[in-house]
Amino acid sequence: MSVFRLAAIPNENLFAGNTSRMSCAELLAYFQNKGSHGYFSLAKGKEKQLAKAQAVLANEFEFNNETYRLGDNFDWKRNPSNDIEWLILLHKFYYFKELAGAYDFTGDEVYARKWVGLIDSWIEQVPDGFIDSQVTGRRLQQWILSYRYFVVKWRSATVTGDFFERFLQSINSQTHYLCAHLTPEGNHRTLELYAIFLVAVTFPEFRDSAFFLEFSTQKLIENIKRDLLADGVHRELSSDYHHTVLKNYLRFRELASLNQIEFPQVCDELLKRAIEFSCYVHKPDGLIPAINDGDCNSYLALLKKAKTYYPDPFIDYVISKGDEGRAPLRRSKCFEDSGYSVLRSDWAVNPYEDALYLFFDCASIGFGSHGHYDALNFEMAAFGHSLIVDPGRYTYNESSDDGVNWRRIFKETAGHNTVVVDGLDQMPYRPGRPVDPEPITTLKQFVSATGFDFLHGQVISHQYPVVHERMIFFKHPEYWIVTDLLRTIDSHSYDLYFHLSNRAQDGTSYVSTETCHVVTSPNLLVAQPKNSGTQVAIEQGYVSPEYGVKFPAPVIKFSKQQTGTASFCTVLYPFKDSAPSVEITQVPVYKDGRLCEASEASAIKIDVRTATSTYEDYYFLNHGFASEQYDFADITCTGKVLFLRRDENRRIVNLQGEGIQSVAVNSVEILSKLNGLNTVSYQDRIIEFSDKFSQKRKFVTVIDTSKSGSLYRGGV
Repeated sequence: MSVFRLAAIPNENLFAGNTSRMSCAELLAYFQNKGSHGYFSLAKGKEKQLAKAQAVLANEFEFNNETYRLGDNFDWKRNPSNDIEWLILLHKFYYFKELAGAYDFTGDEVYARKWVGLIDSWIEQVPDGFIDSQVTGRRLQQWILSYRYFVVKWRSATVTGDFFERFLQSINSQTHYLCAHLTPEGNHRTLELYAIFLVAVTFPEFRDSAFFLEFSTQKLIENIKRDLLADGVHRELSSDYHHTVLKNYLRFRELASLNQIEFPQVCDELLKRAIEFSCYVHKPDGLIPAINDGDCNSYLALLKKAKTYYPDPFIDYVISKGDEGRAPLRRSKCFEDSGYSVLRSDWAVNPYEDALYLFFDCASIGFGSHGHYDALNFEMAAFGHSLIVDPGRYTYNESSDDGVNWRRIFKETAGHNTVVVDGLDQMPYRPGRPVDPEPITTLKQFVSATGFDFLHGQVISHQYPVVHERMIFFKHPEYWIVTDLLRTIDSHSYDLYFHLSNRAQDGTSYVSTETCHVVTSPNLLVAQPKNSGTQVAIEQGYVSPEYGVKFPAPVIKFSKQQTGTASFCTVLYPFKDSAPSVEITQVPVYKDGRLCEASEASAIKIDVRTATSTYEDYYFLNHGFASEQYDFADITCTGKVLFLRRDENRRIVNLQGEGIQSVAVNSVEILSKLNGLNTVSYQDRIIEFSDKFSQKRKFVTVIDTSKSGSLYRGGV
């Protein structure tokens, strides 16, 4: 396709029909009076936009927490910052929203004069496609949005016919450039195509508008089908960029409806799933985790717009934080195609922010250049606070004034809540898209039942001969147990990292008892049973809630060197007010009288003492065949996962299990002869050994003979 240069587009070639014969003044009057049919309603300008607009008037721009005053007649192609992102943001023109808002609020023509001056200056100095195509796409969106205020809504006296013709010629030229230079794939392509579509529906008078419309519509629909996985997650696997793409698709969907353009049902279904992922991924405080080059943003406002076309009581529930709408049927959810899972406590927790939440990343690197080396990473929140966090991205720049490559620090494996083997990343570091073989991730199991959730993920790196398996058990609604199994026959060093929030910077410490290590931080205890060779340290780290900003935050590191299969077992116990007493003991596991290795099975005892109760919890994991029988403490179990709780009188009050066939305590069977692999959940009632347990289809029903009826039915 040919690329039109600005000087080669006279007015008669720019438009079709009657508009091609209009003078500049007539053309301006026509567009001033044609109205806003087929476009979004405009937000009203606000007083808070005035300060930022005043800075723009002075050519003072702040991007990524770097502020520069560029002076009069500045050079658009000169970057005052060492970070290319600063110059990119200058050319995206997001600050036009502030100019338009200030003009809408005050009516002062000084803002219109600045709008005209910046556009004229840019047109004079900058060729089409400067930097890259995605910058052109974002700029076109901002120019058209501000045009709706200055030209269509208020008919600014500052805007002359001559300027308006130059403005339209540049819009047309930039759009042709995009058509010829689309990014091949990814979120940049999406926003570029949306910009072309926006030009087509905003200026149908353009001679090539029909081409713009057909070209962008067809390719946007193709993009939705290719971009969104079957579970609705965007294939770049970035929590933040997922929402950037969703925002552009929803705008496309809305403009298509306003302009009577057909939108395929299959795309509607994919967008609904993308919205569902957004609802689940939002933490109880309304923010999203910063997975894969993301910021800790909130997209509740985007969800509010989404329900215009996709009404759902779940959306209402999330954006109102439980005050309106209806919670989903599933407390926790696995997004199988992406490899992401969200484990959380009941949606009905009041206050809403107090809910417990864990986002688990068993995804691949993801398409494009945003993937971090973070397989089996997770983020955890409780009681209104993010407690274990993904530190974010901070910068895309490889250099800094202090000589530190912060891009690498935030992208590397040690910058996430996972295990580092031999000090190596899960794949060789590159600032952009990977070229080496990527780690192989597998979500081996996801179980969610009343009383517990269980996840089992695995990553195989090509950098070392160690298979890392991570199992997470959520004792709903109290705490998590994270087991890391590192299978190998050789000797390796291991570092297990937990990154805390900035809020924990001056409030984190640890003690080691005879049986365990316990780290205390605001609203969280992190504990491990004491094993020979395991070292504990609290190191200095950083978290970045938004691009260009970083805050100090502590990092908990458990380290060991071991030959053969190694393991870490970590209890994460969040608390609201007073910290409970938590002590963990490694419990030996036997099979046919033989002491088992860590690669076969493991068990721990967790003693919990709060202000109101005392519990003794046992947690058992079978790392081999679930059909084999194991003994630990006074318990015998045939199954994969078992959680058993005793109260202060040593009565069993909770029993949760996955892949369970039989359980005996003190040689007395309390669960037996269950055919196949079963999910069992019995909680909050005393289990007497006289109870009867029966299987029906794929359910295990617990019957208390002292009372009538079934106490609980847990589904597989």
